[in-house]
Amino acid sequence: MDSTKNVDVVDVVLEQHVAAKKGLTEVSNASGAQRGTLFARLAGVLAAHEAAEEAVIYPALRKLGAEGGKVADARIDEEQAAEQTLTKLKGMDAASAEFGTTFEGFMADVLAHATKEEAEVLPMLKSSCSGDERRTLGEAFLATQEPAASKA
Repeated sequence: MDSTKNVDVVDVVLEQHVAAKKGLTEVSNASGAQRGTLFARLAGVLAAHEAAEEAVIYPALRKLGAEGGKVADARIDEEQAAEQTLTKLKGMDAASAEFGTTFEGFMADVLAHATKEEAEVLPMLKSSCSGDERRTLGEAFLATQEPAASKA
């Protein structure tokens, strides 16, 4: 990452949500081996995003007080449920009907999670953190994703 680049964590998360939504749609619309390839790529992207949220976003929310902690806990619960489904999907044949049905539920859950982040988490960060703080969080968010993406 270019350390001279200023990246607001809110903008970074929104950009990644757009990319994740595109990836979800691509997997949903694909079939056979292509669906498996696209799913593997998406799983890595989602894992890196989740790791960065847990390392950077949720601790920042907790610093905002009880309400921030409550919002962080709710989003973490959603992520843990999605992780269980993601693990189940990884063990399935991506070309199977069962995968397609399970993936559709997973997709709905991920989209609902992103919507809640955009409605609660990001506005909290935007209103409670200065621009400099959000840029520092953005840099940390991206830096956290680099090792997470290589493990996925």
